[in-house]
Amino acid sequence: MAAWLLSNELLIQNIAVYALVAFSVQVPLRSGTFSLAGIGFYGIGAYGAAYLVKGGQSAPLSVGAVVVASMVLGWCLARILVRLKDLYLGIATLAFDLMVGVVALNWVAVTGGPAGMYGIPAVISTTTMLVTMVIVVGLLVLTESGVTGRILQTTRQDEQLAQSLAIDGHRYRRFTFVIGSGLGALAGAFHALSANAISPGDAGFHLVVLALAMVIIGGFNSWIGALLGAIILGSIPVVLAGVGDWWPVVYGAGMLIFAVFAPSGIFGIAESAYRRVRSRRTRTTQPAEARTMAAITNGGTP
Repeated sequence: MAAWLLSNELLIQNIAVYALVAFSVQVPLRSGTFSLAGIGFYGIGAYGAAYLVKGGQSAPLSVGAVVVASMVLGWCLARILVRLKDLYLGIATLAFDLMVGVVALNWVAVTGGPAGMYGIPAVISTTTMLVTMVIVVGLLVLTESGVTGRILQTTRQDEQLAQSLAIDGHRYRRFTFVIGSGLGALAGAFHALSANAISPGDAGFHLVVLALAMVIIGGFNSWIGALLGAIILGSIPVVLAGVGDWWPVVYGAGMLIFAVFAPSGIFGIAESAYRRVRSRRTRTTQPAEARTMAAITNGGTP
């Protein structure tokens, strides 16, 4: 196992970063917020952490600083954009991502311009990335269960119903927007501090497509789907290495199949299958239970 982890360290790091990127899109979607701002904050987190570490700051302080700053900026952005919905919000957050890319491309003194930043100390270990991802997953589990999970689901499915129950939908949408911003920045910081170099293209439009692909393939209803999507897409370059230049075609065909025939993703398919099996078991046992209840009602024995 240790030998496998060592030989696939880069793959594991990519999957951890991809998972955080997918979470940055999936968490807002849980409240019905179609936000792609996590990709822009990915760039902010990457450049911010790299700049601080190269300036002599420690890795934990640098990562923590960019995550907190991104969440504050995300809150300010949410105050402006959270009233937008669906495609309008997606376009607005995509415009934010493009703005971040333009700044990274032209602010040469800080970002290095088109050449990017190189010689970044690799101060984040694979173990640290995995442990952090486990902690993030634990926190996401808490937001998907209990009262918070039901409130987010109600806000996504029927905002008017949520308002009738005295639920402030805008407040919870802002909450998920801010969490998504922090997760995007965390992913960018991990990428910068593990890859030794970053460029403006790292947080470009391809990352937006990748994030959406991970959520679509895995399923947006749970963090499990986002994680599955990250594992699958993170492993594709290795799995499809044998097809050579044709791998984008295979990748695109897979995306098309999922988008058309399985819009709920892998997790949605598994969840539906589980419900069908459970429903069959319920129908099978129901007659016996009905006879037992009838006997008890009539004063007999089951």
